[in-house]
Amino acid sequence: MNPIEIVKKHNEYRENTLNLQASENYLSPQVRWALSSDMASRYSMVFNAIVHGSFVHNAYGGTKFQEEIVEYSENMAKKIFGFRFANVKPISGHVAAMGVLVSLLRRGDKIMAISPEDGGYDGYSTDYLPKILGLKYKPLKIENMRRISPREIIDFRPRMIVLGASYILFPYNIGGILKIAREIDALVVYDASHVLGLLPSGFQKNIEKCDVVFGSTHKSYPGPQGGLILTNNEELAEKIDRNLIWKVQDNYHTNRIAALALSFYEFEKVAVIYGKRVSENSKMIAKTLNDSGLKIRYPKEFTDTHQILIDETALKENFGLSFPDMSKILEKNGIIIDSVGRIGTSELTWKGYKKHDMKEIGFAIVSALEGRDVRREVNDIVGRWDGKTMGENNL
Repeated sequence: MNPIEIVKKHNEYRENTLNLQASENYLSPQVRWALSSDMASRYSMVFNAIVHGSFVHNAYGGTKFQEEIVEYSENMAKKIFGFRFANVKPISGHVAAMGVLVSLLRRGDKIMAISPEDGGYDGYSTDYLPKILGLKYKPLKIENMRRISPREIIDFRPRMIVLGASYILFPYNIGGILKIAREIDALVVYDASHVLGLLPSGFQKNIEKCDVVFGSTHKSYPGPQGGLILTNNEELAEKIDRNLIWKVQDNYHTNRIAALALSFYEFEKVAVIYGKRVSENSKMIAKTLNDSGLKIRYPKEFTDTHQILIDETALKENFGLSFPDMSKILEKNGIIIDSVGRIGTSELTWKGYKKHDMKEIGFAIVSALEGRDVRREVNDIVGRWDGKTMGENNL
């Protein structure tokens, strides 16, 4: 097949599946239109500073509308998430994280973050960002995916505490962590990559008191792949903006920022109801699966986010399957999940699916794992979607 045929086949394939991957969401046609606009071919780099002996506003010409879309996008981010300063320039969530660490830490500083063994993001562990940036890392212990113990923070006295994780089900006890951090002069930052879309509905109390909040714009938040940085501290905002240029990235992609701006435009009016519905849908599919024999971790609450976590031991005992085995079986039946034991409800919620749909999907998942072909049921559920997102239906 040629490239055009491959892309067409991919689009057709994914349009006829139920996507339950926790790290993905869906872009409306107008957001995709912005992503493929002429801005995808263009550069823009605003300095407003002396560069090589001359004052430079923007290193490139023809950028007036690109600058306007960046300003619009940042203003919308501030409005939706409730922060004084927003930076939409990071080209990924990982780049956003790197920009924050580079800007706020020095070589030799200590950092604590939730370990990968407890569901944390691998990038903060010893061999990755800490090694590159010369930081001393220690894992931040967490109990039952929600409570972080202050004892080790006090003993280690880090310069920065990173909250947030790749496996995240419940809000954290941020109030207590902030109190300890102030006592030991530590920064508290929150990697909201997985829960960004849930913040406007009140998922995490006191998050606005963190020094910086950052993350990806394409998981629970239904935007294009990229990063976002938020803060209420003007000094930190200026440091981060300066350090993004040439230290962690070069040109920012204004087509992505345009797509993000359009996603903000769609998201604003439904932000609260979307976040609440994500949680409701997750709880429903978790309960259905758990009651049907596919055990889910942390009953009876299961989750407050877009994620549910499958009990790996029970999966092997009850179905004789590993996480990758489960993923392959479900994909054959038109249901897409990852290969690490997570199921996510963001995309289907954004497409308008509700609790009764989640219940049916839960039954279909268990039936497929028991060896039954459920493609017909999946096709029926796929066919219910009217082609519009929650955001489009409320414009």
